[in-house]
Amino acid sequence: MSKKSDQQPKTARHPITRAALEQAIAEVVKASGTDCEGFVGVIVERMNPVPPEGANWTLRGARFGKSNRELCAAALADCVTEKQLAFELSD
Repeated sequence: MSKKSDQQPKTARHPITRAALEQAIAEVVKASGTDCEGFVGVIVERMNPVPPEGANWTLRGARFGKSNRELCAAALADCVTEKQLAFELSD
């Protein structure tokens, strides 16, 4: 006999538009340090989640501008992992 909690997804993702998600990710990266203030933004792409409960988007690209690429890439990786657990694309 299965429990009701086993059938529900463990994380409830909130819907967000592509533009709002791209802006939110860029703001987090820019705020991660003074070397990342020149970060321009990211491009988010919709995809079919591999596991059914997975995120329906992925990072397609990043525009680093004149920022420190290594520091921004580390901040970006952490941010994307966090945002994929919290949001799903609604558009």
